[in-house]
Amino acid sequence: MTEETSATRKNLSLDKALGLLEVMVTYQRPFRLLDLASDSGLSTSTVHRFLKTYIDSGYVQQAKGTKLYYMTLKLAGIGNTCHQNFSLSNNLQPFMERVSDHFQEASSLCIENDMNVVYIATHEGPARLLSTLSRIGKVAPMHCTGVGKLFLAEYSDKKLETFVKVKGLTRYTWNTICDPSSLRKELEIIRRQGYSWDNEECEIGARCLAVPVRDYSGAIVAALSFSCPVARFPNEESAIAFMKSIGLEASRELGFSA
Repeated sequence: MTEETSATRKNLSLDKALGLLEVMVTYQRPFRLLDLASDSGLSTSTVHRFLKTYIDSGYVQQAKGTKLYYMTLKLAGIGNTCHQNFSLSNNLQPFMERVSDHFQEASSLCIENDMNVVYIATHEGPARLLSTLSRIGKVAPMHCTGVGKLFLAEYSDKKLETFVKVKGLTRYTWNTICDPSSLRKELEIIRRQGYSWDNEECEIGARCLAVPVRDYSGAIVAALSFSCPVARFPNEESAIAFMKSIGLEASRELGFSA
């Protein structure tokens, strides 16, 4: 057996082991070996071998006096530690850089906090143009920014009503959406298309395209965008395709599975 063949087989074995874990975490009650084999598509002998390893490692237990197995919380503990040590800005920095390099413009990474958009990281383009961000500072309104509208698109009707009452729909330019009904229509479009625009809604002369970054649960935890003057905005179709691709890659970094 060559070294390359051995390595390949080890990788396939690991792939099966990880796939088996992903099946087990979907069970809401103790499960049988036969059911796990059927649901995973693996042979009973293979599943039994993996289960023994999981038990020895503390990830699985077998109920006494039965043939049922169940997962312990060891995997949850590892996930919690990983989550605590995970930095959105650090881990998603490479994606921001790719956006800036591709468009030769400034890119930003944002989160939502207290019904506001918070810019947690920016990457300057060659022209070092960050005029919109420098004027707004680190906090921006949600209803007139591409990144903010992505978060609003996830709001329930009741939460959106609360947002309008608490924050209002302040006009910043003649393009700012200030009518609740118009905002709801805009958010519905954003939900369907999977990206959001700021068409001179926050600052005259500046345009922004934003895409969501989702975590393992499918929730939007951040938004990635690039901004530039209207006069040099690139081809819309190609820009949308690139940003949606980058947004999906960044989401996969957080465990999202489309």
